Amino acid sequence: MWAIDDGHEVIRIFSNDGKKLLQTIGTLNTTTERNAVMTGNTGRPSYIQKTGPANATFGRQTDIAWLPDGTFFVTDGYEETRVVKFDKDGKFLMAWGERGEAGGKEMRPNYFNTVHGIAIDNQRRLYINDRGNRRIQVFDENGKFLTQWYLGDGPTATYHIYMTADQHLWASDGHGNFKFYKYDLNGKLLYTWGTMTPEAGGLWGTHQFSVDQDGNLYTAEVWGGRPQKFVPRKGADPALLVGQPVRAAWTK
Repeated sequence: MWAIDDGHEVIRIFSNDGKKLLQTIGTLNTTTERNAVMTGNTGRPSYIQKTGPANATFGRQTDIAWLPDGTFFVTDGYEETRVVKFDKDGKFLMAWGERGEAGGKEMRPNYFNTVHGIAIDNQRRLYINDRGNRRIQVFDENGKFLTQWYLGDGPTATYHIYMTADQHLWASDGHGNFKFYKYDLNGKLLYTWGTMTPEAGGLWGTHQFSVDQDGNLYTAEVWGGRPQKFVPRKGADPALLVGQPVRAAWTK
């Protein structure tokens, strides 16, 4: 069981039952306040300074994805603007990415503003959610830029991206439209669903989602403050459902 603790800036690996801490990746609490001015109602400093070597620290990491051999990648994240690659044992291998220009207008490859998710396809290509710039950047496993999709009038703030076993990319929009979006791997929008409402069955800031072995969809809402479970209707068109995930590092 892998747990991303962005507040303490570490990744913790537990046994399946959660009782034993097996490994901690990163360095606990590696940011310090430089400016005591707080932003909005988040309670977070408006500027922080990293302490510690770059290959041993995170800056509020957001997501993780694996290759079949156990190599994994971390999007890092809210304070940092990079993707970090580790081997299966958690040894740092490389990182790439630079901070883009403010204002959400950045279109240069390898520049990020809020690196907020990662998914990997069967060809070992990495899809990086560059949320602040409303685009998906695609790289090979060694950080070589391949292409990008500008999301345009689609999600206004993509919170999470998710690769299905049938090789489609789903995204959740946390602001504005509050929907799920289905794309092919060329960035073509295929389908959307969802309505913003705090009532049960509505979507209100889906920050992360996944599907179990029975096809049930689970959502975690940052604004609704709730998890929800969606069960496929009998006879539903599979193309309109969020499908099974890629379980790259799992063995039976």
